Amino acid sequence: MSFLRKRVYQAPLNRLGNRLGHCMGIGLGLLAAGCIIFPPKIHYNSYMQPSELSSDVESYRTEEDGSVSYVAEGLRVNVDYLTDAELNALLPEDSQREEYSTNPYTYGDEVEGDVGYVPNRFSVFRVSVFNQTFAKVEFDPLEVDLLTDQGESLHAYGIPSTSPNQSFERYYRGLRGQSGNEFYRFEVRMGHVRSLGYAEDQPIFKGESYSGLIVFDTLNPQVKKVRFVLPQFALKFDEFGRVIESIDCHFDFDRHIEKWTVEEHASAGSPSQ
Repeated sequence: MSFLRKRVYQAPLNRLGNRLGHCMGIGLGLLAAGCIIFPPKIHYNSYMQPSELSSDVESYRTEEDGSVSYVAEGLRVNVDYLTDAELNALLPEDSQREEYSTNPYTYGDEVEGDVGYVPNRFSVFRVSVFNQTFAKVEFDPLEVDLLTDQGESLHAYGIPSTSPNQSFERYYRGLRGQSGNEFYRFEVRMGHVRSLGYAEDQPIFKGESYSGLIVFDTLNPQVKKVRFVLPQFALKFDEFGRVIESIDCHFDFDRHIEKWTVEEHASAGSPSQ
């Protein structure tokens, strides 16, 4: 599989603006036609599975839970993609209030009216590191990229507004209104991101493990394959804390999309004569 490293930034869509424009167009059309049409209910699920490993890649293995691991010398780095259903299950009470849902990684249960399903807000991976051998291992989550078969290179989200990458704080500040409830929902979302995200400057010492989420913009519908690139995973340090040995890891996934009509509801009135 060939991946081109073309640096791009995919800004999240302004859903409110899109909705207003779409609704105005639909409303005019319905007035002219004298009928009401409800969009069909759509089953939608975007998920990823590890790509088939070639026989010469001895350091990688596919796990029974559908994740993929890099294993060497008592170190295991495990990566798995989380679907929206799995992300909602992590924060069930924050994923049930439609537009007021406070799950920072999904749109909760808010169905997009013009498509009939809940779209993905982000692309979310969980990285777990298990260190049984080295005195200390560490990597920078902001250096992780997601390469796609469409030639894109997506950067991982940071958490604070000072992040050199796009960040959750800037993203949700841009969506935040001025009411007290809006500020409350902002703080709830950011609290979840800080507790669940893979933290910067996070060493994993011998005998320890650590797990956190690494997040990218949502993928284009055309994307079928991605490569999760984890560069410069530090294994050994000198007495001054400088890295003297590191490895580059990558994890390949095949993307699948399930999408079909569950049921359709339509009613039409008689147009005026």
